[in-house]
Amino acid sequence: MKKLLFWIIIISLISITHADYKTIVTTVLNDIQTTNNNKTDLQKRQNFQNYIPKIQKLTVVDQRVRDALITYLNAKIAEIDKTLKTTTYESNITNIDKALVEKTWLELHNLERKSLGLSEYTISPELNNTAQNRANHLITLTQKELETQRTHRRSPSDPYYSYEKIKERFSNLWVTFPKEKNGIANFSESNTYQYLNCKKTDCTNEVITAIKKWYNFFMSEKSYKWPHYNAIISPHFSKMWYGIAKVGTRIFIVTHYSVDF
Repeated sequence: MKKLLFWIIIISLISITHADYKTIVTTVLNDIQTTNNNKTDLQKRQNFQNYIPKIQKLTVVDQRVRDALITYLNAKIAEIDKTLKTTTYESNITNIDKALVEKTWLELHNLERKSLGLSEYTISPELNNTAQNRANHLITLTQKELETQRTHRRSPSDPYYSYEKIKERFSNLWVTFPKEKNGIANFSESNTYQYLNCKKTDCTNEVITAIKKWYNFFMSEKSYKWPHYNAIISPHFSKMWYGIAKVGTRIFIVTHYSVDF
């Protein structure tokens, strides 16, 4: 998609080099808008951001054209940022006692932390928002996309777990962390899913059963000190929360842990 948008810009610019710069800008921006149809705000923001340096390097058109395009893209990024800063992401699972599910998930984590003499995790509304945003994204993926992008990848070309890519996503949702100290991570992301086929008006107990299975899976890593368990017991982290979303009979849960910020 990124390469496609870049070539749309190139072809559009070359094909109308004899037109005035306002016509060029209008044509290219219409192409960008078409390419961004049906994309989330974060995806649109990333598209705009990615093409600023590419437009800066174009030498086939007048500097006025490049300046006008970049000015527009920066304005669109600022517009999206204003929206993102005030957006609260919600779960699509409405037939549960959300407060009870949240309380259970937090208590399960703090039970293990207490047993090790660690301070308890506290709720972070900011992390709740980033985790819910990610959970909402996971349920939009096709099965093929889930096979390549599930868990932590932001795009198929990313490494399995890219700390920098996830940090960038936090930043896009207005969560910034202090500089890392001694190479110690400032955050961690844990994702998993379970199958749930509950059609009752209140599926709270069924969802709690599912999250206990998730927790038991994380705890099964204890003897190996694998990432999910390490996130639960990290002495460096103090904040956590989660996002939960459902598609078909599958429910995804995303948990974000972090240092204070």
